[in-house]
Amino acid sequence: MKTRLLFAALAVSMMVAVGALTAAEKESAEKEFKATCPVAGKPAIEASFVEENGKKVYFCCKNCPKAYAKDPEKFANKAYLQMLETEQIVQVGCPVSGEPIDPETMVEIGNTKVGFCCEKCQAKFNEAGDDDKLALLFADFEKGFTLQNMCPVSNKPINPEAFVEHEGKKVYFCCEGCPKAFEADPAKYTAKLPQFQTEKK
Repeated sequence: MKTRLLFAALAVSMMVAVGALTAAEKESAEKEFKATCPVAGKPAIEASFVEENGKKVYFCCKNCPKAYAKDPEKFANKAYLQMLETEQIVQVGCPVSGEPIDPETMVEIGNTKVGFCCEKCQAKFNEAGDDDKLALLFADFEKGFTLQNMCPVSNKPINPEAFVEHEGKKVYFCCEGCPKAFEADPAKYTAKLPQFQTEKK
């Protein structure tokens, strides 16, 4: 009887372990690195990158960073798209109007999705050529996106709907409670915020 119970316990333990492994593998797959090289347009690799303004720009090989360094402005919009792919920037509004995003308007671009406030803005994007699409998305960067992806108070991912304005810039938080801590002592948190350290290229 004890032997049967022991085997039963081992079987349950193995099932739990397999379940945990499957969950871990699933989480790993969900976090699979996918980014498009802004120079060559090929899949980028994590080992080849340059860091600027606290953000990483990834490349497909060792030669592309040299081309990027010669003329970063030429590749700026493609670099922003990649930062969206790698969740280093966050969409916070319609890139055309600045209004809240309608989830029904989400469209794929590269290895990510972008949304718009209405079908009219979505159509404007869909009708544009590839380069014009990027220009439309990032022409007025702060209208639709933010370099900030973490709440300065809790260090959790931001909620685009939870924000306050400080010195003419929007500061985003994870929830409605964190702005109070920020407003009590902004200087304590602004060093963590990229919008107070850099400007759009």
